[in-house]
Amino acid sequence: MAWKAIAYNGTKRALPIWDSNGLNFMPSNTDLLVPENDEPLLIMDMGGVIRNRPNPFKLPTNPDKNYIDFGLIWGEDIIDLIMSDRGRVILPLRNLQGLRELDAALAYAEDITIGIDWSNVVEAQHSDFSIDIVDLLKKLHRRGQIDILIYSLTGECPYIPAGMNANFDVKIAYLSEFKQIPNWEKGVFVFE
Repeated sequence: MAWKAIAYNGTKRALPIWDSNGLNFMPSNTDLLVPENDEPLLIMDMGGVIRNRPNPFKLPTNPDKNYIDFGLIWGEDIIDLIMSDRGRVILPLRNLQGLRELDAALAYAEDITIGIDWSNVVEAQHSDFSIDIVDLLKKLHRRGQIDILIYSLTGECPYIPAGMNANFDVKIAYLSEFKQIPNWEKGVFVFE
């Protein structure tokens, strides 16, 4: 079953894309409206992801099932985004400044989702995270992190051994058409 995913920039909807320059977005003239639903919804703040300028105040308060990626770079910024009470905050590893920043964020937050960008490798600016996905998952598990969202940037999914996936709650978000849905996923988000 696929759940909805939306992205926005400012007050307008956007479509996240992966190209030769990395993660980017296609703008639109459609106003941002967050649909009410009973299923999980992934929301990506492209201003936060691209420019480190998140704007949580465009979103409704206290949604129960929303996962929100504000594109954090510094670990301590997570507390402000959690306090904004817009949904379950995703801590993406793409721009995070290494394991020390991850540990700083985890000191402020217990119940978060870790975001991992995946093309055919883990895509991250810091070498602490640009490692084999199995090794990265082991590091996250040692830190007590089991709720994972993998952004499939090209429609591909990583191989995660059967014995390992039982220890995680892994969801996938497809930025492009997906080629397969792995049997280990616990949920799939598709951007519209």
